[in-house]
Amino acid sequence: MRTSHSEIRRKIVNEKGNITDEELFASQAFGAYLADLAENASKRYKKPIRVKTIWDLSPDAMIACTNNRAILVNTGNRIAMSFPTTALKADSLVGSLAHEVGHINYTDFQVLGTHNKALLEGRFYPKKPRDLTPLEEKALYELEEYFEEQNPDALKMVAHLAHDLVNITEDSYVNARMCQDFPGKFKSGIRLNQVRKMDYSESITAQIGAGAEPYAIVRNLIFQYSTAGEINNLDEYTGEYLDAFYSCAPLVDECKYDDDAKARSAAANHMLLKLWKYVKPLIEKAKEEGFQDANEEIEKHFERGAANAPTGRTRPPKSTGYSPPDEEEEREELEAAKSAVDYETERIELIKTEEVGDGTGGGVYKNNNYGGAGYENCGSDIERLLDSIAEERVNVRQEQELSDELQDEANRILYGNNHKGIKVTVNRMAEVPEELIREYGRVCPPLLLLSKRMQKQVRQVLKDQRQGGKLSGLMMGRRFVPRSLVHDDGRHFSSTRLPIDSCELAVGLLVDESGSMGGLDRITTARAASIVLYDFCRALEIPVMVMGHTASNMEVELFSYADFDSVDKKDCYRIMDMTDRWSNRDGAALRYVAERLSKRPEQMKILILISDGQPADVGYVGTAAEADLRGIRKEYTRKGVTLFAAAIGDDKENIERIYQEGFLDITDLNKLPMNLTRLIARYVK
Repeated sequence: MRTSHSEIRRKIVNEKGNITDEELFASQAFGAYLADLAENASKRYKKPIRVKTIWDLSPDAMIACTNNRAILVNTGNRIAMSFPTTALKADSLVGSLAHEVGHINYTDFQVLGTHNKALLEGRFYPKKPRDLTPLEEKALYELEEYFEEQNPDALKMVAHLAHDLVNITEDSYVNARMCQDFPGKFKSGIRLNQVRKMDYSESITAQIGAGAEPYAIVRNLIFQYSTAGEINNLDEYTGEYLDAFYSCAPLVDECKYDDDAKARSAAANHMLLKLWKYVKPLIEKAKEEGFQDANEEIEKHFERGAANAPTGRTRPPKSTGYSPPDEEEEREELEAAKSAVDYETERIELIKTEEVGDGTGGGVYKNNNYGGAGYENCGSDIERLLDSIAEERVNVRQEQELSDELQDEANRILYGNNHKGIKVTVNRMAEVPEELIREYGRVCPPLLLLSKRMQKQVRQVLKDQRQGGKLSGLMMGRRFVPRSLVHDDGRHFSSTRLPIDSCELAVGLLVDESGSMGGLDRITTARAASIVLYDFCRALEIPVMVMGHTASNMEVELFSYADFDSVDKKDCYRIMDMTDRWSNRDGAALRYVAERLSKRPEQMKILILISDGQPADVGYVGTAAEADLRGIRKEYTRKGVTLFAAAIGDDKENIERIYQEGFLDITDLNKLPMNLTRLIARYVK
């Protein structure tokens, strides 16, 4: 299969327009992109982060979450997918990632956990609320009665409601920290999501009409205000829920930018008392119906952020120069994000209050001079990812076509009477699993170092071959050199060597994958040798193919790990799939690889077989099978293919008897990669 680079590029360009949201955002490439962003944002705090993505379009599916070590992002979440363009969707997903990175970087999980545990045990943390109004004093007294009663369902409800309020203000804190410390794409994404969450926020009147619990209504107003600095009062509601929210707003303002996490725990405790009118009925309901049932009833009315704040034991780093954001600047940034969405969607803007106050004198102002959040490459990032995914799709298609061609070639080969009626199947992975790539990265460094050492020994020879030049001091040649007569050694001739475009050598490696190769690390050694040999040949631009073979009941399985016509440059990872399997019908596999080599244009062709013993398949054993192998070797030697058989294990005598002068005695398995590479190097020279 021969495909030009320009043809591949044309296919990639055409493929980009066919990539769906799912193919982009659920791809390994986009997951790796998010992982890189997270790593860059957390490395200053020396906190390693793993990022995993899922694709779930369910309306109630989670957006993102973290356990303080890893982040899970739903790239199909309703917030991100609500945006009309690929770039805005990507911005939103980066914003969700940024929020979770913020929790890992800045949330004091120990304080969060201690606060929750204290309430479950019937006590306050960090301290009992003070400076209370008479109504709040009464609420405190009644709450402490629940503490003394020690009803587990009641205490679970108290702790749950307080924990939820802490999470709301904690979300605002980590967003503000991330926007200050990472003012580029993270800040843009966070602001964009803040605007979209307000779009999804229901007005007070709408919540009342939907039958929302009174507590949920006030709690949602606190959420809206803490998230975006405003609330949705589309219908200009005036009444007790708005009054209750106004009473809590100063506590939100005091704690949501405080570096001390205890401030948010203390504010949540105080808000419980301010909202006691709505909290107490929920505690009673939990006592009567059980916490689980009571909680399900109220939580279905809660507006949600990216995720509940996680739990953990690690304290965040101390703040270095952090200060609360300028309110006017933050408002301008939110308006800019809103303008970007307005421009894309032409949606009808909701009328919302700007700040907590008496409901008069507010307004929304658009800053036409705003220059952006400071990151100009988000579009190019997505273009790069689209290019990568399109290239991957084209490569997969090309690899599938290559696999079909390999099978067609297998079907055309005449295997001889000894293999009449057998079935030959060529297996080649069109897509390489991520785990093989990871495993290769784990084991390859010492093997590639071995390859590089061997490359140095032959690289100059290849360079001289490709550049050409004058050879002097020859015993024979076209040109006599008189001045050399002073040397009485007979070397008086010179010759001009013409440059060559490429190395006139092609290599095929065939590995026995029979079950017995699993013993004594034989297949592991063969795999290592394949990695070294493949890297050596690729680095020196020597065409190389690597195949494995096994058989069962007259069915031969060939495994194409590396091929001359591979497109996606992932053959080194495919080699990691090499393993011991069933029996071995060497003759059919040997003929297939030899036939492919014989058609190569290179002058020299080397075929290396790694095996641990004699052929063994149904009807293919003993002297007849050995005679078949000797016949194949002689046949393809006449066609210019030089065969070497490397014996692994205790069957060296059998292998030498079969392949005779083409036998390689590999006594020390640890030297197999080096010995095979030296063999190729000898033919290069």
